[in-house]
Amino acid sequence: MTLKERMIAFIRSKHLSISGFEESAGLSNGAVSKMGNNTRHSTLDKISKNFPELNMIWLQTGEGNMLIANNSEDFFNSQEIKNNEIETRPRVPLDAAAGSLSVIAQSISETQCERFPVIARFPQYDFTIIVKGDSMEPEFHSGDEIACRFIDEPSFIQWGRPHVLDTNQGVVLKRIYNRSNSILCKSDNKEYEDFEIPKDEIIHIALVVGSLRLF
Repeated sequence: MTLKERMIAFIRSKHLSISGFEESAGLSNGAVSKMGNNTRHSTLDKISKNFPELNMIWLQTGEGNMLIANNSEDFFNSQEIKNNEIETRPRVPLDAAAGSLSVIAQSISETQCERFPVIARFPQYDFTIIVKGDSMEPEFHSGDEIACRFIDEPSFIQWGRPHVLDTNQGVVLKRIYNRSNSILCKSDNKEYEDFEIPKDEIIHIALVVGSLRLF
């Protein structure tokens, strides 16, 4: 399926007309018919914000499930069990020191991290982090748990999407944009200023693939 075909499949699952979906998502008339691999990030952002249940990784790549989990019931009930053992993933402190994600990536001792059962309805992920502060509001609130997957190749980075960066100064959660020798980091909360991190100071990059909010 193409991106456009996946988009139409989601629209049908919501029992919406294409024009009704475009209006609900804040898109111009005919936007869906023009969708493809070069669809603008601004268009994808509008869709994501207005339909948070849609798995944007699935929309863009076809990987994973159409919908993502975002409620407490999935957290407690959707445990992936193999060989009578509960599969787990580490939870990394957002204020962890530089190189903390390297510990996870290299499968060395994870004494800094708690481990929790896999949230089965999320796309494949490598670790979770609890958000602290309000710099990424309104999409992510303090206390939200976000699931992240390591980016192995720079070409797989989805510029404009939220990522977790493991840098020489520690771990940060920001929406990122490419610059020649650095990465521009933006907060969703406009009260926070943009800043750049030199690429040679970044140890690992992980894409945010799901979020969980408990009330």
